[in-house]
Amino acid sequence: MSSTSTEENDMRTQAPPQQTTGPRYPLMERPVVAVALALVAGLLNAWTFGQAQTFATVQSGNIVSVGYALVSGDLARAQAALISIVAFGLGAFVCAVFLAFLARRRAFYSAAVLVIEAILLIALVVASLIWSLPAVWMAFGISIIAGIQGNAFHREAGMLYGNIAVTFVLQNVGGMLGRGATKRVFDDGEPHVRRAAQYAVVLIGFAAGGGIGFAADELWTMTSLTLAATILLAIALTASVTRSSIDPGQNNPTP
Repeated sequence: MSSTSTEENDMRTQAPPQQTTGPRYPLMERPVVAVALALVAGLLNAWTFGQAQTFATVQSGNIVSVGYALVSGDLARAQAALISIVAFGLGAFVCAVFLAFLARRRAFYSAAVLVIEAILLIALVVASLIWSLPAVWMAFGISIIAGIQGNAFHREAGMLYGNIAVTFVLQNVGGMLGRGATKRVFDDGEPHVRRAAQYAVVLIGFAAGGGIGFAADELWTMTSLTLAATILLAIALTASVTRSSIDPGQNNPTP
């Protein structure tokens, strides 16, 4: 057997086959889903930043906070940020293990991951209402959920919308606009300005999630988490009834 055939067989055993009917791009790679996931990320950050002064998804912010808090002698703040960092990594680890078992069964994963995220958020809300959980431990649970979402849907190639990382999305906006501005210098035929606009809308989704979450939590402190769970369930429902491809593919072109 040739090496090419061996590589193709290995690829088929690592991930479930995507359906080929319907839209060209999988559901979880489409810009509207990118905005929805960014909205969820903004809502999660609204709660953790507003209640525990940590970030659910922006781990660079948490890492800087650890260093700043240690130097300033604020050990409680350093501990809170460190707990969120560990939780995010734990969520990513657990999700990777879960996806590996699904890949072995050649099963699709997006709807299952989204439902799990929603259930965990609802469980946190209920637990907090019953036992009045400290904010730092609520942030721990929320960061685990953020890590799950990041590992499942944060693309490394193609539609790099970064549903958990704002910096990379902003970088793409600037980079794509730069490529569009120099089209007469070098034209590779790609619609860079349109893609920059898509990434910009994702940034608006992040900001909208944060703003809505902060405002809503003024009315009831669990509103942002409840809204995030609702959006996740809505995406999961859409994924469950979608007949075209669903799961993201790391090496596919950008929509």
